[in-house]
Amino acid sequence: MKKILVIGCPGSGKSTLSERLAKALDLELIHLDRINWINDHHTLSRAEFDDQLEKVLSKDRWIIDGNYNRTLSRRLIAADTVIWLDLPRTLCIYRILKRFVKAKMLHKGTFGNPNKIEKDFLNFVWNFNKTNRPLILNALSNCSDKRILILKANKEIKQIKKILT
Repeated sequence: MKKILVIGCPGSGKSTLSERLAKALDLELIHLDRINWINDHHTLSRAEFDDQLEKVLSKDRWIIDGNYNRTLSRRLIAADTVIWLDLPRTLCIYRILKRFVKAKMLHKGTFGNPNKIEKDFLNFVWNFNKTNRPLILNALSNCSDKRILILKANKEIKQIKKILT
């Protein structure tokens, strides 16, 4: 496992798991949100994002955390392992709200727009399984040459080190 994708609904724990794996496996960690967001209100253009992504994909070793369905197929081609955190939407919403409150209390921002939680974003998370899950399942169905782990519970995520060895 030298090139790992960690995908899942916002709030599923992608960044937390990716950070643990990067440390344990000594891999460079790339958060797609950190590439995409310039500041709280602006993102890179598609072309700029694609250029940055290609630079990452050309490296020999990495963990990439994030969805960005538009570029999923390119990342799947480059990856050798995919970890999909396929968790319930209620848990994801809870974690997003918890992260927002914690960031406000600590006066620390997160990726993207940390100053508010937008209704459109919460709707996106609430509907993620309906809108994005079929796309992910379809994309993964064409990856018979990849190691694919679909984790559906916190218990499975906590045991990831055992699963990966």
